[in-house]
Amino acid sequence: MAHPALAERVPAGTGTIEAWWADGRGLPAPAVDALASTALAAAERRRYGAMADPLARTEFVLARSVLRGALGRARGCPPAEVPLDTDGGGRPLVPDAPDTDVSITHSGGVVAVALGTGLPPGTRIGVDIERVRPVARDGALARRYFSAAERAWLDSHSGPDRQRAWLDIWTRREAWAKALGTGLRGLSGVPDTHLVPDTRPGHGRCPLRLPRGFIGSLVALIPGRTVRSSLPPPPKPLTPKELP
Repeated sequence: MAHPALAERVPAGTGTIEAWWADGRGLPAPAVDALASTALAAAERRRYGAMADPLARTEFVLARSVLRGALGRARGCPPAEVPLDTDGGGRPLVPDAPDTDVSITHSGGVVAVALGTGLPPGTRIGVDIERVRPVARDGALARRYFSAAERAWLDSHSGPDRQRAWLDIWTRREAWAKALGTGLRGLSGVPDTHLVPDTRPGHGRCPLRLPRGFIGSLVALIPGRTVRSSLPPPPKPLTPKELP
């Protein structure tokens, strides 16, 4: 299987927020089944067994494996011993760790997991990734969910650059909505992500370092603190000729 790679690291008071990604594209079904047998708890294996779509099965197993591995490293225990639960919206949570927050996302066989440990009270995180591609009804969706400033910035792009710009705004908004706990129903109420600085006290957004052809955002809401990446700046975006 593809080994997880670090996509972002953000100090959070005495704690840390990390985002990891892993690529499950091309992972054969027997390898996915083998990973499920070792990485999933009993309830998760039942959920996995009920899934019919091969891509969904791969993404589910890979995300849980990356999450359990990251939690195991943070807690100093085997991944299989990490207790995991879900909230009412299906978001993973660690029931015995109030200073820990988790967010998971997947697109096109690639998964990303954000994990915050040792977090200040009230901290929430959200992560979202998307495969760079044309989006059906992108104009209608932009009018519904994006701010006027975001739409103006989007309209300054064309062709593949516009696809990437649209998905950049979308991942910012969806990651923010995940951190707020509102999901898609709260997407239009997210602050103007094009104008909000990435290092504003109390909250901020960091772009993720992802495999070619993917784009993503990590949002952290940390009361009274500045969100600032501790990693070098990510590579420049791909040019249109480099996009898949």
